[in-house]
Amino acid sequence: MISAKQSSAVNVKISVIIITLNEEEFIERLLKTLQHENNLEVIISDGGSIDRTTRLARKYADKVIVGDRGRGLQLNAGAEHATGNVLWFLHADSIVPDNYKHHITEALKKPGVVGGAFTLDIYSELTSLQFISKVVSLRSKISRVPYGDQGVFVRRDVFEKMNGYKNIPLMEDIEFGLRLKKEGGVSILGTRIKTCARAWERDGVFRTTLRNWVYVTLFFMGYSPQKLYNRYYRKMLNQTMSRDVIRQREN
Repeated sequence: MISAKQSSAVNVKISVIIITLNEEEFIERLLKTLQHENNLEVIISDGGSIDRTTRLARKYADKVIVGDRGRGLQLNAGAEHATGNVLWFLHADSIVPDNYKHHITEALKKPGVVGGAFTLDIYSELTSLQFISKVVSLRSKISRVPYGDQGVFVRRDVFEKMNGYKNIPLMEDIEFGLRLKKEGGVSILGTRIKTCARAWERDGVFRTTLRNWVYVTLFFMGYSPQKLYNRYYRKMLNQTMSRDVIRQREN
């Protein structure tokens, strides 16, 4: 497996792990952009979608795994089936940059670097969301702790040493990032990865931003991820699932 001490001549194989739950609106677009790349393995880790997500995914992905719902569980399940020496975790609504493989491999050539992520860009014409993108980018560059929608990548051996993601219902990306920093350098690339603005559009820019910042702050203060999840996200997820069921029946 590739390590921080190995030379740039090492052949890098990237396993892309995408977690999904009713992502038929976005998944095909993402998977098409990941086609025809050498030494790239695409794995879908689905949490029980009831729409066309897995059907669409099987047209493009190397592996489609269906298991229990939960971001930490799904991320780890995908990693278990990966054969690459680098793991790259993506959200289904991401728009990846051109030459993404080059950016990742170049970052991992640097001495001591064990992983990293791209700079977040929320694709929206709203000035407020463009400002939020800049704030998030600055935060991640200073803290070296990326959010999950920044396209986190990590050396396979380091991921295994860390025992992967924690099985917690919320903040699994922040918790993982904090532990990753202890293993070595975390590179926040200047290259941007775009993410969908649907959460902000659905719940409102101010409300969503305030909630996210409050919840991250509470997490750093030691507040239980399970309590944070119960406080808001379980209700939101149940509402989303209910809407999906209605759409499925209508179709």
